[in-house]
Amino acid sequence: MKKIFLSAVLCISMLVPAGAQTMFKVNQYNIYYDNTFMPVLTLFTNHQISPKFSATSYCYVNATANHPVTGNARSWGEVLAGGLYTPVPGVSVGVIAGFQSNEAQMFRISPLILLNKNRFSFFGAFEFGGDRVRWDCMGFYNVKSLKLGGELIRYYKMYAAGPRAELTFFKKQPVTVFYSALWDWKGSKLASMFGIYTSFPGVKKAS
Repeated sequence: MKKIFLSAVLCISMLVPAGAQTMFKVNQYNIYYDNTFMPVLTLFTNHQISPKFSATSYCYVNATANHPVTGNARSWGEVLAGGLYTPVPGVSVGVIAGFQSNEAQMFRISPLILLNKNRFSFFGAFEFGGDRVRWDCMGFYNVKSLKLGGELIRYYKMYAAGPRAELTFFKKQPVTVFYSALWDWKGSKLASMFGIYTSFPGVKKAS
């Protein structure tokens, strides 16, 4: 896991040039499934290169041993980097790729899609590489500090969907809490996902 954190630092350093303004999003969430509590920590960064192009990185650490979904007895992490292209306002597509730990196949790739129009938003990420296939799709209707919608995920061997709600507090430094009630139709089991995240827009790196 130490290699994952070192790779994350290197990845972010390459994506954030001197004097650049970069957005950081720190997300800690938890999945409760099959009587197991699975904590996850992620870091997402985005540096706007031009109105249509941005450099992006994503780091993910799952500290769960004896994972009930993967069947793996070891924790797992990944570091991915790439870019987003925005052909028209409200539509962004991209690809990030990188490396993962504790897998026979080290390489990993993930196409991305982001859509925004008025009060509606959608996000989709699809990760491939080794046995740990993951994807996550979320759609929302935004009402001020409240976002209501749904989530559709493949979390390794789990296929699940259900409603999701997010509530944001504080104006100066927004903090968002969220909850998803999910039904795994393949395993016929309930799952809960809940967590907290915050973003730091326009963080400027000293030259």
